Amino acid sequence: MMKKIFIYPGQGAQKVGMGKEFINSGSIAENIWREANDILGYDLKEKVINGPASELKRTEITQPAVYITEIIILKELLDKGIMPAAAAGHSLGEYAAVVTSGALSWQEGLELVKFRGELFEKTASQNPGGMLAVIGLKEDILADILKGAGGIAEIVNYNSPGQLVVSAEKELVGKLRKDIKAGGAKLVIPLKVSGGFHSTLMSPAVDEMRAKLDKIHMKNPQIKLYANVTGESAASAKDIRNLLVRQVNSPVRWVQTINNIINDYKEPLFIEAGPGKVLRGLIKRISRREKTAGIISPADIEILKGGDK
Repeated sequence: MMKKIFIYPGQGAQKVGMGKEFINSGSIAENIWREANDILGYDLKEKVINGPASELKRTEITQPAVYITEIIILKELLDKGIMPAAAAGHSLGEYAAVVTSGALSWQEGLELVKFRGELFEKTASQNPGGMLAVIGLKEDILADILKGAGGIAEIVNYNSPGQLVVSAEKELVGKLRKDIKAGGAKLVIPLKVSGGFHSTLMSPAVDEMRAKLDKIHMKNPQIKLYANVTGESAASAKDIRNLLVRQVNSPVRWVQTINNIINDYKEPLFIEAGPGKVLRGLIKRISRREKTAGIISPADIEILKGGDK
């Protein structure tokens, strides 16, 4: 039987109504939402289920909203006897992956994600930036263009062969978009985010993130947990803390992460436990032969269970 790898998308995957099919009286989802609302001090469930979409785009709302949706799906999968051999998450999604590994309770994970969302929003307002998805341009050519940008402009996501993401100072984004397109990119797409995440622009947030993580009870992972910063598995609670701190202003090495998982498990089944299908698309670009599945409703879990028989 294929080893199941739970993977979790990050900010940008959110949509109004995500995960609503899991909600009914006394359900796992209902209980998690109730506890999450108590931890947060506001009704996040209402914002996720009913919107408006503009509210769900605010970083301090988006991050806990996506995280809790992923935790509900994780708990539903485990309840149905579907167990992961390993876990990984893209950017924000790494927090759900840490919970999946057994290193962190979902409640403390939510505290971290709430803090992270507020910290990112604050840092982004102090150091304004933007992000561009770059399709169809070689890494070395893009790096040369960024060197001549005249300010902070960095490759921050290595998503798949042919798809990179750049973070840059806000005043540079418009010109960079034109320069990158002129340099041969097939597409240059501005991302709907509030800052230049995973770049030097976020460095002022590092010390606060470290101080917060130092207060959290972290355990050693019980299954392999692959980290954004290195693309490799984290061995200990200390490693996870350090990697989550470094993640704030370091690139997400998703290609390396997926290739390492493939090398370690030979024929894994990647299960995207969260809204959208971005990660499945990236995996198919990294290695077309990989098997993937997506979970955003109870029906998806039943299909997955049927495939195990």
